Amino acid sequence: MRFNFRLYLKTIKFAFFESEGTPAKLSPKRFFINLFIFLFWPAWMLSMRIAYLFDNLFYPDHQDQDIKEPVFIVGNFRSGTTFLHRLLTKDLHSTSFTSWELYLAPSVIGRKFYHWLMKINRAVGNPARWVIGLFNRIVEKEAYMHKIGLNEAEEDGQVFFQIWSSFHLLAFFPFPKLIKEYIYYDDQIPEEVKERDMQYYSEIIKKHIYAHDGKRYISKNPSHSPKVKTLHRQFPDAKFINIVRNPLQVIPSSISLFSKHCHTYGNPENEYNLQETVIEHSKHWYLYPHQYLKTLPSNQYVRVLYKDLVADPEGTIRDIYSRFNFEISPKFAEILRAEAEKAKSFKSEHRYSLRKMGLSKKRIEREFQFVNRQLKS
Repeated sequence: MRFNFRLYLKTIKFAFFESEGTPAKLSPKRFFINLFIFLFWPAWMLSMRIAYLFDNLFYPDHQDQDIKEPVFIVGNFRSGTTFLHRLLTKDLHSTSFTSWELYLAPSVIGRKFYHWLMKINRAVGNPARWVIGLFNRIVEKEAYMHKIGLNEAEEDGQVFFQIWSSFHLLAFFPFPKLIKEYIYYDDQIPEEVKERDMQYYSEIIKKHIYAHDGKRYISKNPSHSPKVKTLHRQFPDAKFINIVRNPLQVIPSSISLFSKHCHTYGNPENEYNLQETVIEHSKHWYLYPHQYLKTLPSNQYVRVLYKDLVADPEGTIRDIYSRFNFEISPKFAEILRAEAEKAKSFKSEHRYSLRKMGLSKKRIEREFQFVNRQLKS
């Protein structure tokens, strides 16, 4: 398993010795969270390394698994990527990581083991149902943006935690300098790191597709937005969907998301945090993906507007499938019609105060005026 030791040691330095004046200052709560992460994480990784060794021993065929026309959904945080992702994964010809696969069993043998456990569980009256239900209720209370559960489709970008090479480290370690390069992944991450990341990512996707009988793979990750060139180089026949939403909705919602992380894993002095980091990465992630992806053939790239997706999810999915030359099965068509009806009654419950965040509508409109120009290009 490839691993970014340089970033790992840098994270330890920031977490324990350079946290003063940051949202992750070393309070007692933060100290024990740091300690838990740096003690638990190596044990978690060791178990995965052992599982991967068993994969090679008992399921060597997974290494020859084709990754044909994977679909990558990119766009800024809070742009509707989760909604689109979960719509697409309702197609039985497609597959994506669920939370339990991602965190408990990214290996083939791990999934076999858990499936075996569940067979025993059902044979003795399904006692695990209560445990799983309790877990889902607990995490649902903490799911302040979208539904979370063991069987819900989730971002596979979390696998990069396993090699400590991810923008998502910002959620646990809110030190902007730590992940600065990952905002501009294609331009600033060293080639050897990109190669290591992509080799590991390909291995994980192969395991997943192998375990799901060769289905089409779908990935949704806002943090993939700055690495579309690297992804395309690794997966030349990949399909990309870039979803775009109004910055006046994206920016405050993203700030709220990362501020919640700061409060969950620490004791920041301010209600809202990382505003400038959110603005910086959002600017690049609005611009860069389209700049690169528009050069691809039309059957490999689709740009979707969030307002169109929520207004007509069925029509939007049909347009995507038409562009990508994918077929819509009768069963999936039925699901899309049902989702279209549900979307009519959806209303977001999230409300934010720009003033409390230290921002203004005028500033966001000024700094992101290029988004409107881009959408006309």
